[in-house]
Amino acid sequence: MNKFIDSMLGRRFQGLYMLALAVLLTGCPHRIKTAETPAAPETATAQQEHPPQAAYQIGQEWTKVPEMASVRFDYMKAELKPDARESLKKNAALLKRVMEKNPSMRARVEGNCDQRGTEEYNMALGQRRAEAVRRYYVAMGLSRKTIETISFGKERPVCDESNEACWSQNRRGDTTLNSTSGTVGVSFNDAVSSSK
Repeated sequence: MNKFIDSMLGRRFQGLYMLALAVLLTGCPHRIKTAETPAAPETATAQQEHPPQAAYQIGQEWTKVPEMASVRFDYMKAELKPDARESLKKNAALLKRVMEKNPSMRARVEGNCDQRGTEEYNMALGQRRAEAVRRYYVAMGLSRKTIETISFGKERPVCDESNEACWSQNRRGDTTLNSTSGTVGVSFNDAVSSSK
C-alpha cells in the first residue's frame, strides 16, 4: 500500500515538476524581450544623431524622394501658403546642390487636386498649382529650363476618403526628379555621382 501511495505521489510531483518547467521555459522569451527593450530607445537616439545618408538611383523615370517636400493648397486655390514657401525654399536649396553636381538632373512639379469638381476644372487647377511652385523655384534661383510642370488633376489621390482631412492631402504639389543621361546616384547629404 505504501508503495502505491509513494508511486502516486511521485507521479503527481513529477507532473507538477513538468508543469513548473514548462511555465519557466515559456516565460523565458518574455524576460528576454523585456531585457532588450531599453536598448531600443538608445538605438533610435543614435540613428537620430547620425542618420544614414539618403541615396537614391535616379534614372529617366520621374522619382519622388522624401527629401523633396510636397506642398498643400487651399480648396480651389493655387496660391502658395507661408508654410509651403518655407518647404519650397528648402527644396530649392537641395535642387540647386543636386543640379550643380549633375547638369543632367531635371525636376518636375506635379499639380494635384482633390476629388471634387470636374476633370477639366481639376486639370486646369492642378496646372496652376504646378506653375505656382515652378515660379517660386525660379525666384529662388533655379533655371526655368530645368523644371517641368504637369497636372494630374484628381487622378492621383493619396487618400480616398470623403472628408476635409483627406481632401487637403490631395490638394498638393509634388516635386519629382529624373536624369536625362543615364542613372545617377543622388545623396542629399553629400554628393551626386553618375553610374551610366
